[in-house]
Order: sequence, then C-alpha cells, then structure tokens
Amino acid sequence: MQHKKMHNSDKINLSRFWRKMKVFLVSRDTFIFLFFVIISGLFWIIISLNKNYETRIAIPITYLNTPAEIELMAELPTYITLKVKDKGTTLIGYSSRQFTPLTIDFNDYTAYNNSDEWSIPTASTFDKEVKELLNPSTQVLDYFPPAIEIEKKLLSQKRVPVRAITELSYDRQYYPSDSIQIEPKEVTLYGYQEIIDTINWVYTMPIIASQLKDTLLVTRSLQLPAHCRSNPKEVNVNIPIEFYTEGKQMVPVTVTGVPENLQVRTFPAEVEVVYMAGFSQFKSIIPADFTVTLLYEDLIRSNNNTHAVTLSQYPSHVLKPKIKPEKVQWLIEFIK
Repeated sequence: MQHKKMHNSDKINLSRFWRKMKVFLVSRDTFIFLFFVIISGLFWIIISLNKNYETRIAIPITYLNTPAEIELMAELPTYITLKVKDKGTTLIGYSSRQFTPLTIDFNDYTAYNNSDEWSIPTASTFDKEVKELLNPSTQVLDYFPPAIEIEKKLLSQKRVPVRAITELSYDRQYYPSDSIQIEPKEVTLYGYQEIIDTINWVYTMPIIASQLKDTLLVTRSLQLPAHCRSNPKEVNVNIPIEFYTEGKQMVPVTVTGVPENLQVRTFPAEVEVVYMAGFSQFKSIIPADFTVTLLYEDLIRSNNNTHAVTLSQYPSHVLKPKIKPEKVQWLIEFIK
C-alpha cells in the first residue's frame, strides 16, 4: 500500500515538472535568450570565416593534340592539386566550383619529339591559367605534382583502307544508286609492328538504318585492335540512295562462236530486257548498254531448237534485270 502511494507521488512530481518546462519554453524570456544565442552563433561563424586558412583544391587537366604515332608509357595525371591560402569565405566557394580544365598542348612540345621522356613543371606551366581561375586574393602555396613526367615510345605506322559495316533496309523502290563512298578511303594506323603487320584493312563502327529513301551521310569511328590508333580517328561515309523505276529495252540476240560458213537465226531476233534504274540515270540508258548472247557450242549440244539466252552485259547502275522471253528458238543455215 505504501509502495503504491510513492508511485502516485512520483507521477504527480513528473507532471508538475513538465508543466513548468512548458511555461518556461513559451515564455518571452526564453525566446529572447534563444534569439541572442543564434545571433551570437552567426557572428562567430562570420568572424571565423574572415580568418585566413590553408586548403587544397583539385583542378582538372586536358591534353590536346597527343601525337598518334606515340604511346605514353605511363598514365598522365587528370588533376593537379593546389595548396592555397585565403579567407574562409573564399575557400568555401572553391569547394563547389567546377573549374575550367587546364590544358597541355603537345604541339607546344615539338622540341621533344626525339626524346623518350621529359618533364613539364606544373607551377611555371599553369601559373597564368591558375591565376585566371582563382580570386586575386588567393595565394597558391604549392603544386602537386610538381612536374608531369612524360615517357613515350614511338609506334610503327601503316596505311590501310577502310571498309564500312552496314545493316541497311530501304523503302519501297529505293536502292543505293552507287557504291558506298568513304572519305578518307585510307587511314594511317599506328601500333606495335607485330600487330599492324597482321592488319590489311579496318572497319567502321556499324551503320544501322531502316526504311531509307534518301542519301545517308554519317560519321563513324573505326574498329581498331588493342594498342592501336589511327589518324584520322573517324571517317565520313556517304551512301547514295534514290528512287528506282522500271525500264524496258529491246535488245538483239547475239550468237557467238559461229563458224564462218554458217549463220544462226533466232526467233525472236530481239528480246525485251526489263530492269530497275535510278531516276537520275533512267533517260541515259539505251539498248546498246545491254548484250544478250547465245553460245554456238551450246546450241549444237542441245537436244532441241530452243535454248536460254544470257544477259552478259548491262550497266552497273541497273538492278534486277530480266529477259523476256528467257528462251528463244534457233535455226542454223549454211552461207552460200
């Protein structure tokens, strides 16, 4: 019974404590106290940030015009680290800034073309660029690394032709009007002698397109073996495409290999050649562009007087040529 009374007394005391705390927290004096605490904290931060500090910042590096004929024997740094000194307010700004990359242009170091290794001192090389990136008040105390070490090896080279890898489909009655044109047709390949000796040509990255009905112009990089590079790195590929329409020509049948004392007549004497031709060259096609032939030796070995004719010549820009009729009758006559 006594234990129960003590337990109830504790509950009453705790309840009184929380009521007093609520009164304190919502009182005017409390708000004034908290206000001055916050203001004091802000003043402390401002005073602290106006003091000078030292820190490190990283700035990216890009390398321009790396010669294709050399291989760098060690990976070059992609950042340099600066030890700098300035007010805290300035240094905080650097922490979120995206710095413009510093540049090393290999064209500026042609004097070292015959050297296998050399050093680029970072402080003297980047001093001007760094000053343009940082605030005038910022002091640069040190550069890391102090120098960029270049170690290279001269590669062998070889001229090789380029071939295009394509996966194309065309709209109805549209076809390539000429062969695929690649510019440049050849590239210079650089690599170890034992590798490039086995390479006779290089392929483009795949060119994939569907339902084409206009000339396709694309730029593609090259598929190169490991430890090889090329100059240029890309080629331009031109795939000429145009609308094709049906054409017809009457072409005489020519019998070849006939002895001088004989002549061979065919029935009919002319056959119709049906074909598809690009619109740009359609009107320039004439019967003389086609040759339809029969071989005399085939005729005399034949068991009947009907034989298939052959379209032995036609323009390269003509597609799907067909002969109507495919077979003709023939008759051998002596010449008096």
